[in-house]
Amino acid sequence: MIVMLIGVVEYLIIFALGIALIYAFQSCYSHIQISYESFNSKYIDGVIYCFFGCLALFPLIAMYGLRYGIGTDYFSYEEVFNILHRTSYADYLIHHNNNENYYYVEIAYYYLNRLLPSYRLLLWFIGFGLFVLFLIAIRDYIYRMSFAFSLLVFLSTQFIYSLNGVRFTIALLIFLNACIALSQNKIIKYILIVLVSSLFHKSLLLCLPLVLLMQFKYERINKIRDRMLGVVIVSFPVISVVALKILSRFSFFERYFSTELYSSSETMGGGFAWILHVVPVVIPLLLCRQSISESNESKVFMRICIMEIPFRMLGLFNSVYTRYARCSQIVQLILIPLVLYSIPNKRNRALLYCYYIIWYVFYFAYYALVNDGGDSLPYVGVFS
Repeated sequence: MIVMLIGVVEYLIIFALGIALIYAFQSCYSHIQISYESFNSKYIDGVIYCFFGCLALFPLIAMYGLRYGIGTDYFSYEEVFNILHRTSYADYLIHHNNNENYYYVEIAYYYLNRLLPSYRLLLWFIGFGLFVLFLIAIRDYIYRMSFAFSLLVFLSTQFIYSLNGVRFTIALLIFLNACIALSQNKIIKYILIVLVSSLFHKSLLLCLPLVLLMQFKYERINKIRDRMLGVVIVSFPVISVVALKILSRFSFFERYFSTELYSSSETMGGGFAWILHVVPVVIPLLLCRQSISESNESKVFMRICIMEIPFRMLGLFNSVYTRYARCSQIVQLILIPLVLYSIPNKRNRALLYCYYIIWYVFYFAYYALVNDGGDSLPYVGVFS
């Protein structure tokens, strides 16, 4: 146990370094004024932004690229790479359509394994890719929220999982960019980005109905939709039973919604421990109702965040279903820093920052020690 606690501290030290560097990066970059006179200048600025952002985040990226044996499925993914790297697209398609082992991965991940020359380079590529997607998501908020706090939320809630559920985490960060599009009422863009995310994990297609959480033009429609959303959440235990039976009959989703494929949840048939994932995050936001109500963006993010409740309920049927809660949880890294940054009272803002910092550090430690079962502790790298 002592070794595992030391491992948590090691992670937190690297996290603190990355957070300090991203704080310095935001401070420097926000003082650079660039006028976009053409598409090329905006594109070049985006490349420069991602380049220096990745330099700031390099200690975190290196933890992906240098890890060895860290993560529940580390060696399984290595075997997937060894097989897919020498498998032609035609053969992959045949095996994939038959849902055969090692070929079940989606087409975008197949091409990553096919094109990159080694598993080590694949790990480095994934590390860079995840944080580029993170940087792209937060870029437009450079003057409206703390990048350092956003990074803390991401690392605390998703980092350990990203060492295990590689494909799903890639899809998740792509989906975050879709949520941002939805908050801006860019519906077509939302749908297209969700479709792209499904190329890494097809289960993200289930997020397409979340388009109904958009901010409609007429407030009356929004109120009716919000009431219906409440009814759906309350009745979700009944709705989910029917939905899972239907989805498991489709071969396209068979791997993800067949209860025989994965182990049943320990809380199957009951339990309310999942509430502890949601309540400590949501309740303090109720103190910021005014800040949320004044922003259509925050309203949309809040609706998506609340959807973590029904997604958590899915975990009562099968342990693997808890991953879908992350589709709502991921918006916390935009919603919470955005709301806190807009609180006018400095004392209240400081208190909420302290509260959430304590909560997310605790959440990371608890997940790493208990939920992850120690599969990522202590950290082992190629030089260990």
